[in-house]
Amino acid sequence: MTLEPNADDRRSLYTLNWSYDQDGKLAIDVVTGIVADVNPAAEAMTGYSREELIGMHIAMLHPEAERERIKDEFRNAVEQPSRHPGFHIQRKDGDCVPVTIWSSETLELAGRTLAIVEFSDITDQQQKEHQLSAQNWALSAFSIAALALGRARSAEGLLQSICEAITRHSVYVLAWVGIAEDGPDKKIRVAASAGSALDYLDGLPISWSEDEAIGQGPVGVCIHANALQIVEDSETSPTFAPWRERARQFGMRSAVCIPIRIEGGWQGALIVYSARPNTFKIAPVEVFQRLGEQIVYGIEALEQKQLLDAERRHREETQRHLTVALSASVSAMVTAMEMRDPYTAGHESRVAQIAYAIGKEMGWPEDRLQGLRMAAMVHDIGKISIPTEILTKPARLSTEEWALVKGHPESSYAILKEIPFTWPIADIVRQHHEKLDGSGYPLGLKADAILPEAKVLTVADIVEAMAADRPYRAALGLEVALAEIESQAGTLLDAEVVQICTSLFRERRLIMPGLNRVDPAFTQMEECSRVM
Repeated sequence: MTLEPNADDRRSLYTLNWSYDQDGKLAIDVVTGIVADVNPAAEAMTGYSREELIGMHIAMLHPEAERERIKDEFRNAVEQPSRHPGFHIQRKDGDCVPVTIWSSETLELAGRTLAIVEFSDITDQQQKEHQLSAQNWALSAFSIAALALGRARSAEGLLQSICEAITRHSVYVLAWVGIAEDGPDKKIRVAASAGSALDYLDGLPISWSEDEAIGQGPVGVCIHANALQIVEDSETSPTFAPWRERARQFGMRSAVCIPIRIEGGWQGALIVYSARPNTFKIAPVEVFQRLGEQIVYGIEALEQKQLLDAERRHREETQRHLTVALSASVSAMVTAMEMRDPYTAGHESRVAQIAYAIGKEMGWPEDRLQGLRMAAMVHDIGKISIPTEILTKPARLSTEEWALVKGHPESSYAILKEIPFTWPIADIVRQHHEKLDGSGYPLGLKADAILPEAKVLTVADIVEAMAADRPYRAALGLEVALAEIESQAGTLLDAEVVQICTSLFRERRLIMPGLNRVDPAFTQMEECSRVM
């Protein structure tokens, strides 16, 4: 029944912007739910004429899935104005338009109790929200993937982490990386994949061949043309036809394919699928293109790191072999030296043990300790240039003889400086008779100018020399040696090194065979200065 309003009713409809409102409006009989009248905007929105709409039940303007719900909401809304989001108007041509619905208070028109129902088309709003959501999903995936880029240890791990990041908590149901393989079939290998639609890839017929039909799809073209490909809607895209039914089974409606090329390496693509059509607009696509660039940088960085690691391992192995060879040479030199001076046999090895123990207590790493040990083993190598009769002389040395002995650090330096040790062995040995106050020899260095290893070696050398027998005197005893270095701590010798050395021996954490712990009476302390 057509609503024929009188003059007063017309004024009521006019106040509701009935004829001029851009939103569709329907006058609905609150008792029957039947459309009593419509405005021109409602005709344009629904595709029905006014004559077709009048007499239609309001539920018939909605998709079948929404009809019971709209009946319930309309029955509950007649008492006060209400908003009803989440509905669609099904047009005469079958298309559905997303709308927000408002219902008014009831009013009396032409003797009927009516409610004015207003439909607002929110298609543009939803598209904008969808685009914003798509951009946010892409940015979220990018941020998580960026963390993966920083943590990856291999190219395979990097690609897998990125696929997992893209499909985590978003509309993206599948992400995978395909790598183009050479060969007659030009197959595409799945290098990494993740997402709720992961099974889509099982047995997927796909190629990057320009001569095969399956190579003309978005992924194949993306790889062989090195060009971005977008599937706006898998239901309508002609290039996606071979995979349409399969995509439908897994709820995939749109996709983007980003080309990836590793310089001097492989080529492939990052492919992302969305559960919604038209997901990949300008903003999210730019984000994924940027991610594709980061993947390339990340993989190239990992490959470079692997090359550097391999080179480092090679250098370390070479250095290890060199160190072994040098150690063998050092042992031979020490043996030759001790054959010339049997009284000091074992001196170098005992000094090395003491120095190593001190360095270890100081917290030095093993590599540094090994350098200290090797320096201690050859610290007197320069004595090879001193006549044997002077080295083994059982009496006080003359001034000339003592000058020869004091020259052995420089002789040691001359012998060792050209040997390619990893550590500064020659300098450590050259400085092992220097003192903090500059009174040492051969350079008269002071304090921090002396290498830490040389400071340790000096203390170890003094203790061993005083506590062991020498051709010119019997052993003075370990306690005398420890007391002597304590008297020089902070003035001639490094105080920390002295403290560590004395505690090692006194707490018996270091026991050295060959060092006499007996403290014989010995008053001629000036003999202590002949530390060789």
